Amino acid sequence: MGMAGEHLYTHRVTRDGESIRSILRKELGMSRQMLIRLKRSGEVLQNGQPAYLNALAVSGDVLTIVLREEKTPAVDPEDIPLNIAFEDDYLTVVNKPPGLVVHPTKGYMTGTLAHALAFHWQTQGVPCVFRPVHRLDRDTSGLVIIAKNPHVQAVLTSQQHSGEWEKYYLAIVRGEIAATEGSISAPIARVGNGSRARAVAPEGRPALTLWQRLELFSGASLVRVRLLTGRTHQIRVHLAHIGHPVLGDDVYGGATPLIARQALHASEIAFTHPATAERVKVTAPLPADISALLVALSGGILGVTAADKRRED
Repeated sequence: MGMAGEHLYTHRVTRDGESIRSILRKELGMSRQMLIRLKRSGEVLQNGQPAYLNALAVSGDVLTIVLREEKTPAVDPEDIPLNIAFEDDYLTVVNKPPGLVVHPTKGYMTGTLAHALAFHWQTQGVPCVFRPVHRLDRDTSGLVIIAKNPHVQAVLTSQQHSGEWEKYYLAIVRGEIAATEGSISAPIARVGNGSRARAVAPEGRPALTLWQRLELFSGASLVRVRLLTGRTHQIRVHLAHIGHPVLGDDVYGGATPLIARQALHASEIAFTHPATAERVKVTAPLPADISALLVALSGGILGVTAADKRRED
């Protein structure tokens, strides 16, 4: 990153005879809208000299692209503790605690992740516009990616939709799942007007979830879930649909006094870095409340554990 609100990209050309416009589109994934902005600003350099987007490049040329933030941060900074799992000049990955809303809404105009990151970036001297690439429910913990400029946001959003992302969650569900792994393909639709609740319904949008059972308890199971689509409440709805709602999820049938929110944690995410093209994998350990629930289940708080059953057999 250069000055505040300024982002630099460099790219070494590997073949002859292609236009700079084509290289930016194919190699860096620049959108048409971004290319229009660059044409207007004129901040594309070829070997250090200003260049037209229609100019041809040859192998060995170095292209430098300067992106300037055209917006100003929309929320006021608030000093809210953050657990930064990964950060560089282009993006930030936060391990979000349960109870923290990702972005301001009608009911949460302050105290959100957006406000916390505004403070974090301000202390670094590089205030950025809050550009979440995806979201988590307020009471779901774990990894959230926030882009620091519109190009990074567009590239990561495209990766998410194309399946290039890998997103894994850990969930503790009610009941002992018999199989060791499986998939749930069931369309998800909104329930009623104005409600955030969702349900499996024929008129819904296609949704696909893969799951793997990691551990079995008496009356509960620990599963690792991979999202292949990103519908609202997808994991919670799908697991409830197969008769194993997430423990603590009082919306979809998993209510329990053992945990105050749904036992769902976004534990792993992998993506291709928009600037370096390297594969990035970020992990986040389980938060204290889910870890405590696992300890309680291991101790047989809902009855004898699966391990005890095996020993008795």
